[in-house]
Amino acid sequence: MFLLGVSLAACGLPERANPADPRIGSDEVNGLVLLAEFPEPFLSEVVDQVGSVRYVFSSDDVDSVEGDMDIIGVTARARIKKFTPGVQHALSILVLDRGGVPTFVFSDTLNISEAAEEVTVSLERLLGELEVISNLPPEVTELQVHIDAGVDTLLRTFPSEGTMTQRIAGIPTGADLYISLLGLDKDRQVLVLNDLRADIREDLIARISMEIFGGSVQVIAYFPTYLSIVEIDRFSDSMGTFFRRSENPDLPAPNEPIEFDDTRFLKRGFGPNGEEMSFYNLDVRPKSPGVVYELVDRRGNPIIGQLPIYDRLPGDVDYSDFWHIHNVYIQGSEYKANSYDSAEDVLGSGLEIEQSGTVANHVMVPFGSSAGLRYDSNTPRKLQDGWYRGQIVKYLVFESPQSVATVDFGAGQVNTPQMYAFLENNRDERDGFALDLEGVSTHNVVTRLPGEEGYSPLWVLQIFKIDIFERVFDLASSLDLAKNEDNLVEIGRLLYVNAPIVKVGQ
Repeated sequence: MFLLGVSLAACGLPERANPADPRIGSDEVNGLVLLAEFPEPFLSEVVDQVGSVRYVFSSDDVDSVEGDMDIIGVTARARIKKFTPGVQHALSILVLDRGGVPTFVFSDTLNISEAAEEVTVSLERLLGELEVISNLPPEVTELQVHIDAGVDTLLRTFPSEGTMTQRIAGIPTGADLYISLLGLDKDRQVLVLNDLRADIREDLIARISMEIFGGSVQVIAYFPTYLSIVEIDRFSDSMGTFFRRSENPDLPAPNEPIEFDDTRFLKRGFGPNGEEMSFYNLDVRPKSPGVVYELVDRRGNPIIGQLPIYDRLPGDVDYSDFWHIHNVYIQGSEYKANSYDSAEDVLGSGLEIEQSGTVANHVMVPFGSSAGLRYDSNTPRKLQDGWYRGQIVKYLVFESPQSVATVDFGAGQVNTPQMYAFLENNRDERDGFALDLEGVSTHNVVTRLPGEEGYSPLWVLQIFKIDIFERVFDLASSLDLAKNEDNLVEIGRLLYVNAPIVKVGQ
């Protein structure tokens, strides 16, 4: 076991902003406010990944005080009502992520005067280690380790020399981190790859392995990093309904990265029982999915390293973010992955093609785009690679057959459960969904949650008049108010919106 020491900066004596302020314990104040600030490079982790924050004040002279801290914005906060000032206190704060792994800490001795009303401390990021054990054939000359550490992707590169052990330090701790191992040959082609997950802890070394025993390995024909990338425009008039650049010039330019965590796209609403939920508004899409070809061997196992092959792009007629998976069977062992890189290649190959009964929500986006939330933590958040006519197309995965949140599909179409919704202008979709007075949440209500039977992220909208906005907060209230036609807005057509639910609860 390896213990990584964490250096903590001491906090000086807190100063009063005003000498006339009330003192702790008086009738005018309700205790001491404790604030814990997260390091600036890691602020993006606070909302999505922090599970709990716990503090303990201890002293030799008085009883210890402990409790939970709330996350307010990107700061942890607690009001401590039973606090004894004027003595030295040892303060410890521990932050756990949603998987229960410690990620931030504070530990120091503070001398808090009776005059202090508020104390602010700075948290430290915990770091851990990863040990990689590899046993690769001589064709592999380089081992790459990619670690999705939340804030950024860490890359470490090592010469491959048969059996070896490499230790990587300085990794931000966290549960279920995504790790990708790639073995490259002298021409920078990927020969072997392995995607896996591991917990990185401050007090334990995570160990993973990549081994090939005997024989040679199958060379992947192409490495997507060095190929041209398809240009994508999701906000053209032919593509957009809610989001058109011609009506909103502030939207990203063609092929400019899209930050879907922007409040224009990431919205809040209500589940069937009034639970809070978050969803991305990815705009209107048809019920009929496109086709994606996935190459498999004769047993139905995916061809290692082969990228999926798509038949259309955003802006094409009938483009959809939803893709009906077609399995393409490769019978022999001589096939080199990615030799087929277009739908035309597949259709002209004479290979057996089998339509599956499953659909994936793969959203094609410009290179550099991002969306940080997923309902299923096992769903990859980073951009994925696919083929379109010999070029690489980038896409984000939201629902897939492998995730908890799957897409209900039948009779050649994506199922469309109902979402009760309000439009900002009370007339059409041009100004988007209506928000509450704080400008934070819609009062849209969904009839299914991920993992439930019949769930699909493609919702048919039932539009309510804005007059009853405050009266809609769950499915029961929606159904009741929908009985009165005077509460409904008729826009002359059905809107099917791709809005994957990515979070349920606070």
